Order: sequence, then structure tokens, then C-alpha cells
Amino acid sequence: MLSVPVVSVVTPAYNRHAVLPRAISSVLAQNLQNWEMIIVDDASTDDTERVVGGFRDSRIRYIRHQSNRGQSAAQNTGAAAARGRFLSFLDSDDEWLPGKLASEVALFESAGERVGLVYSGKVLMDHRGFVVKVRIPSVEGRVHEKLLEWDFIGTCSRVSMRKSILEAVGGFDASLRNCQDWDMWIRVSKLTEVGCIRECQVKRHLGSDQVSGSLRAIIAGKARVFEKHRCEMPPSVAARHLGTLSILLGNYDRQRARQAGREALKLRRFQPTVVAALTASLLGIRPYRFLFSKLAKLGHALYVGRAAI
Repeated sequence: MLSVPVVSVVTPAYNRHAVLPRAISSVLAQNLQNWEMIIVDDASTDDTERVVGGFRDSRIRYIRHQSNRGQSAAQNTGAAAARGRFLSFLDSDDEWLPGKLASEVALFESAGERVGLVYSGKVLMDHRGFVVKVRIPSVEGRVHEKLLEWDFIGTCSRVSMRKSILEAVGGFDASLRNCQDWDMWIRVSKLTEVGCIRECQVKRHLGSDQVSGSLRAIIAGKARVFEKHRCEMPPSVAARHLGTLSILLGNYDRQRARQAGREALKLRRFQPTVVAALTASLLGIRPYRFLFSKLAKLGHALYVGRAAI
């Protein structure tokens, strides 16, 4: 009988046969070896199954959805099948450094039951393999209010959590196709403390084919998560999120953008970027998109600045 793993690594995959070997190899290279890896194929039409079968390791398990159900559903399928006490999530196009699992499990064990989720630092890589940015975490403890302000955890590839915590919050929201990770961290942080590993353990690859790379998808996800948790947000936080949505919506829907912008300014009047965006929207969508893309790439919103408009 196989020993019970300490960590269950869950990797959803949809038509990622070209990059999946990199993710699998990074798990095989972990210093902590008492793991299982559950790859949930979300009804791929490429060679994903063959690629997984090429790795001759009994710790790697393959589950296939008969229809495409989205990343959240795939993560829930993997979590339901997991045998480990801890769940670690690895996106199919990302990779881990060798110390990732060992350092996170060590933090769980030293902190005890008070910490239910741990996240590590990451390096952002562009499509050429060049480092774009390094992000080392520092926010930890009771972070629910901070997560309502912004998603400082981000990608699931940075995260390990106790399986019992994921079960307590009911898993990922399968109705969300974007920002489902932010929604999860908000819900988890209501129940437990969050810990962080203050060193880079994740390589995040910013590929052009990611679902999160579509600006429309980003807007839809942010809007859904905002509405879902708005009742918990103080007015200043709600105003900032509405202002962001207004700026993003200006690329597609001037009416919705203006509605969100007016509501944002009612909650907090001093938002110069929102006023500027509303003014720029009078130029029409095509000039607005041009200005937006130029300014976004200069600002801190790196990933939004690279999203396909």
C-alpha cells in the first residue's frame, strides 16, 4: 500500500502539453519528496494525457474531466481526490524552485493550527524567459481586511493550505473563471491566519494564452469578486475597486464605465485617475484603448498592462 503523502499537489491542465512537463519536473525536483501530484485534465484536446503518461512515477495521478468545466472546478476535483494533509496548487505553465514544499510544510509545523495558508515569493518571467519582476511577501497574520483591499497573494502557484481549511470554505467558486484565487484567499482569511515564506520559490510565466491574460476576463472576475464581498468592504476600499473597474471598463463599455466611475466618486471624491479616465472616455473607445495600454505599461499594474485588450 502506498504511504499517505504529506502534500497533495493539484495541477489543473487544459491544452498545456507544451509547458506541463516543466511544471511536473519542478515537482519531481522538490527537496521534500513525500508528495502526490494530481493532474486534472479539463477535457484537453491536445496531447496532455500522453505527456502525463510519459512520467513514470507512481506519485503522479491523472484525472480527466469529460467536458471543460474551468480551472476552479478542476482544482476542486483534485482537492477532493487528495490524500495529503496539505494542498499545494501549481498552475500548468508555472514551476517551483526545489525548496518550495519543504519550506512551506516547515512553516505549517512550526506555527501549528493557527496558520491555515502559506504563500511564497515569486519571480515573474516573460515569454522570452527574462525576469520582469521579483515579489517577496511580507504580509501575514490576520489579513482579511488587507485582502479585501487587494490580492497581494495572487496566483495559486504560490500557495499551500491545510486541506481542512479548503473543505471548511467549500472549495473554489466554480462559477468564477477569473479572480477565483482572490475570492478563495478572502474566504480563507476569515477563518485562519496566513503565513509567508520571504524568499522566491515560484517562477510565474506570463504566457499570452492564459485565461487571465484577457482584459475582458480580468474585468469580469474583478467585478464578480467585488460584488460578492462588497458588503464587507469599508467605503474607501469599495471606492477604489469601483474606480479601477471604471478605468478598465472604459476599454469596452463607456456606459458601465461611467456608472462605476460616478459611484466611485460618490464614495471618495478625490480620485484623479478616475476623473481623467472618464474624461478620456469622451474621445471614443479606440483612442481610450491606446492611452490605456500606454499608461498601464508604465504603471504598477504590470499584468493588466500586458493583457490582451
